[in-house]
Amino acid sequence: MKKILSAILISAAATAAYASESVQWLETNHNFGAFDENMGRVSTVFRFVNTGTKPVSIVAARASCGCTAPEYDREPVAPGDTAEVRVTYDPAGRPGRFSKYVAVDFSYEGSRQKLTIEGTVVGNSASVAQQYPAECTSMLRLSRGAAMMGDVVKGQLKTLFLKAYNASHDSIRPSVSNLPKYVSVTVAPERVAPGEQCSFIFYFRSDRCPLYGLVSDTLYVSPDHLSSTICPLPLTALVNEDFTKLSPKQLAKAPAIRIENPSADFDVLEAASPAVERTVEIANTGKSTLEIRRVYTATPGVSVSIDRTSLKPGKKATIKVCVNPAELTGALLNARISVISNDPTQPIATIRAVGTIRR
Repeated sequence: MKKILSAILISAAATAAYASESVQWLETNHNFGAFDENMGRVSTVFRFVNTGTKPVSIVAARASCGCTAPEYDREPVAPGDTAEVRVTYDPAGRPGRFSKYVAVDFSYEGSRQKLTIEGTVVGNSASVAQQYPAECTSMLRLSRGAAMMGDVVKGQLKTLFLKAYNASHDSIRPSVSNLPKYVSVTVAPERVAPGEQCSFIFYFRSDRCPLYGLVSDTLYVSPDHLSSTICPLPLTALVNEDFTKLSPKQLAKAPAIRIENPSADFDVLEAASPAVERTVEIANTGKSTLEIRRVYTATPGVSVSIDRTSLKPGKKATIKVCVNPAELTGALLNARISVISNDPTQPIATIRAVGTIRR
């Protein structure tokens, strides 16, 4: 009896092993290479063979994005027969390198296969300009015309990614120069093929920056070391002091800035007159030393200075505001002067320089 049962089990196992379900793809990856966006949709066909002993069918094929579309027949494929999946990619508005996949599921468990397509779209002028609106040079376009770091806490590292596109017909090696000591840049990848993208990765090390408040620099981008053409790239950041680690006791004993008169009125200025000065006083009404980190203005024709930068409680300092009418534009003076200090409740105080220019 045991011998008969063993024979039955062996026979059943052999039958199950023989009645298998499996497929073999002739290829699972296709590279379209570089092609013009104006060519429109491109397609390729992936073929597979039913290498099992039972019919199989495709039950689903899902693309990784809407730009990729699979087509297939749901009819069962007999053992030994061949079938196919057509995959189409739409390059409209998508310049640069791409890599997409289609996940194919068959009628048997654990059958999922991934078919990959890749290539590089050489974009037309309209789509390239849409995604990379800033023309750095004829060879290189950028996603933005400036590296805007935004708010940076003093002592911290801020990172910014700026995308770029090789609009030339040759491979290039972009670079950035005129970097201040607190900014570094890497380019990835270092070598950029025609029609492909790269990223400029900016690192702003605020602990190396001597300034608080608005920091502005002009960097220079070169599309390649063989090119004599460079383009300016403005970089801006707003460096703020970190007050988050102050305890309630420290906050209670913190310094406090007070602007005695927040407006420097220059009344009527003759356009051809020499520079005119006004003064504004500030005071420390807090319980510890007030440190003036920076006093500045971005208005052309207006300069500022302060006679002392460290004020003990109850002490005052004088800010001198100098206006050169010949350097002003328009008929009105309305300059914003920022006073940055270690006052945690008012780290940036504002003074206005106002007046009328008679021409």
